[in-house]
Amino acid sequence: MKLPYDLANDSQQAFMKAFGNLYEHSSWVAEKAYIGVKQSNSYNDLEHFHVLLCETMLASKSDLHDALICSHPVLAGKKVQTNELTHFSTSEQQSAGLNNCSDDEISLFQKLNSQYKDKFSFPFIMAIKEKNKSEIKAGFSDRQGNSIEQERQNALAEINKIAWLRIKEIYEI
Repeated sequence: MKLPYDLANDSQQAFMKAFGNLYEHSSWVAEKAYIGVKQSNSYNDLEHFHVLLCETMLASKSDLHDALICSHPVLAGKKVQTNELTHFSTSEQQSAGLNNCSDDEISLFQKLNSQYKDKFSFPFIMAIKEKNKSEIKAGFSDRQGNSIEQERQNALAEINKIAWLRIKEIYEI
């Protein structure tokens, strides 16, 4: 796989195919970053590329943030059980064992997701690629006492972590 600057200078279509799904159902982040990436070969450094994506997303309007947050699937939800997730989300939930939940675990995750959404009005978001079920359950508990604004900021930070993990997956690092 070509690096971001090289890919951007090949074609916008190739760039978007590679990076359009880094942010769940929100290709606008990669679209906004594309021009900057195309102008500097420093974006062939993947960490530098990720910083640009993070800054691009965070500098966007709050309604785009809200849509991005709400576009994330619930953890261990029905879409996991029926294989209706994006490629990245499927891989992430599988890596955490959320595709192999017992009936009791599914019920517990449904309860945790519901309690969280009732309080914050958006889904619980955690970069779960390198986590296990116990760590995820603890995350729900640890963050339940936060304010809505704290959790909104946590969600955006976790989304940027997810993007980094997806970049690492693309480049197999």
